[in-house]
Amino acid sequence: MRLHGFLAAFSHCSRYGVRVCAGVLLASVFTFSEEFVQDLGESSIYESTSVEKPLQASSSYAEVLPEAWEGRSLSAAEVLASLPGVQYTRQGGVGSFQTVSIRGVSAKNIVVCMDGIPLNDASGGAVDFGSIDLNQVEKIEVYKDRVPAKFGGRGIGGAINFVTKGSKPAEAVLKPEEKKSGRVLLRYGSHNTWEASAQMLSRLTDSVSVSASLSARHSDNDYEFESQNGTPYNPDDDFTDKRKNAEFTEYSGLAKARVLHANGVFSTLNMNFSRSEGGNPGRDDAQTEVAGYKGEFVQTTYRAELPQLLGWLWLEFSLTGKFEKATSHSYYPLDHIGYASSTMQVYGTAGYSIAPEVVANYSGDQLEANIRLSYDAAYYSKRGTSSGKWNLTRYSTTVSGDVSYEIYKNLSVGGESSASFTIDDIHGGKFVQPASLLDLKTEETNNFSWTGRGFVRYDAPNSRYGGNLSFGRFVRAPQLMELYGVYPGMLSNPDLKDETALRLEVGGYYMIPKSSTAIRATYFETFLDNGIYWMISGGFVKPLNVGESHVRGLEAELESKPVNWFSVILRATFQDPEDRSKEKHYNGKQLPNEPTRSYYAEARFDLPYHFDFTWTSEYRTDIYDDRANRIKQPAVDLHHFSLGYAPFEKTRLVFALRNLTDETYRNPYIPFPTPGREYKLTLTQGF
Repeated sequence: MRLHGFLAAFSHCSRYGVRVCAGVLLASVFTFSEEFVQDLGESSIYESTSVEKPLQASSSYAEVLPEAWEGRSLSAAEVLASLPGVQYTRQGGVGSFQTVSIRGVSAKNIVVCMDGIPLNDASGGAVDFGSIDLNQVEKIEVYKDRVPAKFGGRGIGGAINFVTKGSKPAEAVLKPEEKKSGRVLLRYGSHNTWEASAQMLSRLTDSVSVSASLSARHSDNDYEFESQNGTPYNPDDDFTDKRKNAEFTEYSGLAKARVLHANGVFSTLNMNFSRSEGGNPGRDDAQTEVAGYKGEFVQTTYRAELPQLLGWLWLEFSLTGKFEKATSHSYYPLDHIGYASSTMQVYGTAGYSIAPEVVANYSGDQLEANIRLSYDAAYYSKRGTSSGKWNLTRYSTTVSGDVSYEIYKNLSVGGESSASFTIDDIHGGKFVQPASLLDLKTEETNNFSWTGRGFVRYDAPNSRYGGNLSFGRFVRAPQLMELYGVYPGMLSNPDLKDETALRLEVGGYYMIPKSSTAIRATYFETFLDNGIYWMISGGFVKPLNVGESHVRGLEAELESKPVNWFSVILRATFQDPEDRSKEKHYNGKQLPNEPTRSYYAEARFDLPYHFDFTWTSEYRTDIYDDRANRIKQPAVDLHHFSLGYAPFEKTRLVFALRNLTDETYRNPYIPFPTPGREYKLTLTQGF
């Protein structure tokens, strides 16, 4: 579908739930209230030093707070997909592998951070959003058109930063008379799904505070689905089946200590970990019995923030150490193919990395600038019982920076750039995957890449309108875990090539203070070469380079809160994700997993007697799972609601029901049928 105008494309969406919310929203624009639309504020991991300020109310930046997911039974990918321009894919129930794309750019090209530390930096790779426990998250920062220098500046599709609980100083959270605070969360739902989480923040002295969080979640994922029995064109033999060997269990936690030293230096020590395991059920017509996977992750970061020097310079130093391990197990090659081997095979990788970095920030009356220098040394090797050994050492140096200059009263120009030099030293051997063996050569490779972006921005404080224009060139080298990683139901690809892209964004916003309404819109274009997309290959999901592609589209968003007890949101994305590969079978086709249109509508009511009610509707057009557009998933029209009750100041009970109409749209070739209607009951208690 070629791009149509906003109103013409919107008329195509005749879904009842979206139309109702749209009508309510448009009507609310003309109501009156003295409250103003939400203030996005400063985008900062450590508010004491950062002066970076994204475009106020811009559609290219968003902050998502816990109110968007707590009690509503949402994964991180589903929360992000409620934003315009963001799509998600899901391979099953709770804990299944999930990814997102931004403005048609696939998940592999998005920098994903935890407290500002890239999870897919030089030693990272495929970030599984299904493994991110939102119980540990304070807020989510989403940059759609850029990667700030403080995150490394090396993303084609933008950046997503998960800010964990306890990141704010105690004095910003606790009242002067308070010494500690905390919260407990308990949740139970469909398919024996349960979660438990506890957080604590304590101010030991005026200059020392600590915080900690522990969380556990589990699901049997034994939902029913309609199996086509391996014969998609013969509906006579279809039957209702139950998902087997799909259980998921995860334990995670984090601990933080913040100290203000006598010399003005501010220190933080962060440690977070997770351990997950579950079954790998395989295709619906040939489910496995014992195949499974395990994942382990530990990351520790020390950060020192120096006091302001010379009245204009901030310096930060940090050192991060990380360990990650992912293994799968089965009777090789797969246990549902007749137990070809009499012994259990375990295959996977594990790696260690250490990354020092320094960040400098200058802030003047008209000029702001940031520069980041980081070094990353990583070592990965095989794990498991398979024969053959291989290992890889990677050294990466990255320099990134950004600058903004106010040339005339709230009109600023600026730019961002980064350069990265990477050395991979591979010691060859047999690289084992769930369905194949690969021979890796012993060799040393060098890779240099750079990105650059320029922008013009009008951003006046408390202005009713603003806008921005940006253009940039981006490069991204394949990451280690997508080259050699192991994830449930996924194949890695050691032959991936670098990706390059040209991106253009033009956006603006308009505010109506009396009705607390914000209107935002952005036009975007992306020309991508060798873009990495996850596609179905032999019953597994595998990253492949997709020659050339062109994505252009329009985002539109309306937010309004006309009265204290009612708020409404309407978001829409129209895009033309076109494959422009030289291969005739793919040229002109629609990119995998990218719809041409998607809509999101939400209405929230604060009711009497401490009740609140939220209704959401979402719709997307057809998507394809292959580049030839032969494997199609039909359009999806989903509706959800949640009912909350807060009888006491720090007590809240929420009942959420998702997928009210029990839609189970899926494709028989995909090995991960998703669940239908689900419910969750959540209790949170503060202290």
